[in-house]
Amino acid sequence: MTENYIQYAGGYQKDNIDEKNIIQAISDLQLMDEEHGAFWVSVITDDENVIEVNKDLSLMVIFAGKQTKYQPKDWNEVIELYKLLLAGESDIILERVK
Repeated sequence: MTENYIQYAGGYQKDNIDEKNIIQAISDLQLMDEEHGAFWVSVITDDENVIEVNKDLSLMVIFAGKQTKYQPKDWNEVIELYKLLLAGESDIILERVK
């Protein structure tokens, strides 16, 4: 079984999330101030795989301890990346953000 959670920079955290939680987080992100304007989703399998997005749409992918910065074209692409993360498709994500 895969464990996952979402956490906001402001402290909110929820375990066992789905796409609805990510869409809500993006909506919440639009209302956050710059200091708290980020959230990340972590999927834990053998390693912890994380995607963090900031209010300015900058994104950080952290898989197996390796960080990759990425600038998605829009919020729809962010949702797509998070859906792939929840589905365990880390290879597809890495291919897209390199």
